[in-house]
Amino acid sequence: MAMVPIVREPVRTPPFLVTAIEPIIIIGSRGDNMQQSIQKAAEILLSAANAVALTGAGISTESGIPDFRSPGGLWTKVDPGEFSIDRFLQNPARFWRLHLDLKASGEFNLASADPNPAHIALARLEKLGIIKCVITQNVDNLHQKAGSVEVVEFHGNMLRAACIRCKSSEPIEEVEARFVNGDPKAIRCRKCEGVLKPDAVFFGEAIPAKAMTISQVQAHKCDVLLVIGTSLQVYPAAQIPMSVKLKYPPATVIEINREPSALHQQVTDILMLGSAGGVMTQLLNAVEALQRN
Repeated sequence: MAMVPIVREPVRTPPFLVTAIEPIIIIGSRGDNMQQSIQKAAEILLSAANAVALTGAGISTESGIPDFRSPGGLWTKVDPGEFSIDRFLQNPARFWRLHLDLKASGEFNLASADPNPAHIALARLEKLGIIKCVITQNVDNLHQKAGSVEVVEFHGNMLRAACIRCKSSEPIEEVEARFVNGDPKAIRCRKCEGVLKPDAVFFGEAIPAKAMTISQVQAHKCDVLLVIGTSLQVYPAAQIPMSVKLKYPPATVIEINREPSALHQQVTDILMLGSAGGVMTQLLNAVEALQRN
């Protein structure tokens, strides 16, 4: 799919949505227009004091991990209610069997996935001191695998299991191995014998307080928000780009998606349509070229 740069003229009213950068308008879908968009985004990132990234499922589909809501996504194959906290608590063992079946089928095997160029580019931008934090809606641990350090797991992490009583955690593969081997206490906490569940936010659960607090602090501090691979339809994560525009001065929002997000007309200053890996690789190259000059 061709990468299509679209740069939105800033909204003039209400005043708090006016972008802090000089507006640029790019018309077209490829060639010089794309390079102009990449170059402008690179300049903005280099001038940022507190750049933050917000990532969603679209960054990980390029690593072979299915998203949830799109056609052919996980919810077309599994009842979303299976991932509700109420149903889990009714029969934890039933959920763990479903979890292992999904993993064995290859439909949702997060442990075998590898970071793609978009994850690697974000980790490199953090190492360069440009990206201060990645807030991810994903539960796949790929940002950490790629080398990102400051990662806020807004929806948790499916590669950990956590006790719902004492909150202690352990690698999920250890729980899986005990379950497969028939250990009667496989899904019981080794410390307090509470029930273990994947350390991700299920339907009916609140966002972890620590993740919520850090995300709010980062949104308040950030002057550039890089939005990658998210439709901005799932709240409260979708509130983050709105909040960076409501503060003064508003942050600049750079969006990279295959399709425009649900909020692009309200919040996005620079919109580049294409694969996360392709756009992020070009953006990283442009940033490093500017640093050398």
